[in-house]
Amino acid sequence: MAILHLFSLTPFLWGVTFCHVALALLLLFNRLRTPKLPPATEAQRNPKSVLIVVPARNEEANIEDCVRSLLHQDYPVLTVKVVDDHSTDRTGAIVGKLAESDRRLTLIHPPALPPGWLGKPHAVHNGALGASSDYLLFIDADVRLRPTAVSQAVALAESQRAGLTTLMPELVAASFWERATQPVVALLLWGLLDPVKVNDPQRSEAAGFGPFMLFRRDAYEQIGGHQAVQREVIEDLRMAQLIKQHKLGLCVAHGTSVVKLRMYDSLSAIISGWIKNFYVALGPVKALAPLLSAIVALVFALPTIAFVAALGMTLLQGHPPRFFLAAMLCYGADWLARLSLYASYHVTPRGVRALGGIVVAYILCVSVYRALAGRPVIWRGRSYQAE
Repeated sequence: MAILHLFSLTPFLWGVTFCHVALALLLLFNRLRTPKLPPATEAQRNPKSVLIVVPARNEEANIEDCVRSLLHQDYPVLTVKVVDDHSTDRTGAIVGKLAESDRRLTLIHPPALPPGWLGKPHAVHNGALGASSDYLLFIDADVRLRPTAVSQAVALAESQRAGLTTLMPELVAASFWERATQPVVALLLWGLLDPVKVNDPQRSEAAGFGPFMLFRRDAYEQIGGHQAVQREVIEDLRMAQLIKQHKLGLCVAHGTSVVKLRMYDSLSAIISGWIKNFYVALGPVKALAPLLSAIVALVFALPTIAFVAALGMTLLQGHPPRFFLAAMLCYGADWLARLSLYASYHVTPRGVRALGGIVVAYILCVSVYRALAGRPVIWRGRSYQAE
């Protein structure tokens, strides 16, 4: 507690309060400006054919629930291909068993990973080979779809004439570290992503959400398919950029009611997974990673630390410290942002944000360090050199 007397916390608390209030308002503002899914019936009157491709590497814990959610879609013209990307667990066996009872499902075994390719683009490329459907939908194995998801997404794609329709998923956080960390990422992502700019065909900004990427097949082929992104760690973003560059129509829409995504289920998976994404996501501001890390840690850790410190000092001293009011308002602003995130994107308000902010700050620094030092990205038992 004595350390708190060495400097004034109040200016920091007011600054952090402003950040959380701004994030809360941005979340609501962006939600209102994001396209919504139309009723499913609009796509079922004259349905276009859809092929769903699911790349899966060591996904035995996820694959059955994922595939069942796809086969339970209410869309009438739909087939599913699961690409078993050289799994060493029961992924292939589980899908093979499901395929025996539903002819719409096919299990694909791709050839060995060739030089110049990363694992996921190669798997998806093989799943899409020879496709003749009107639409190609790429889904990750950790996704669960509501029964109307495909119908509503196709209806939106048709109404927007979009070459790529990508849905913002609900980010499910179930364990302690997920609830601490994933909402911090969600706050930054949904708060800072401008849906109007990414959906404006005259702007260069783009966004793509790999868990749900619905391509019109002719648009997919025109940009070169996954062969055009064979070495991209974040291939979904690059494909969205290519769609924009080719003027084929990008639609980023709100899909939390129909797309559920649980990305990582442990602290180690959270760190490994986001490390491979953050370096590319930082783009031209990579050199600012240490400063951004410090800001993230401060913004998300200070409300809880100041709140606990203020209460503790009040109990010990018998009167509140000078920063008591600022600490209470800062903690309240933190909860305002949490509730705004929950109301807008269904992300849980629970979790120790102080720990989450520190973890995200650590990931930012480590991601950039590994890339600059030439360290490879390790994911799903494969090693990828950061570009």
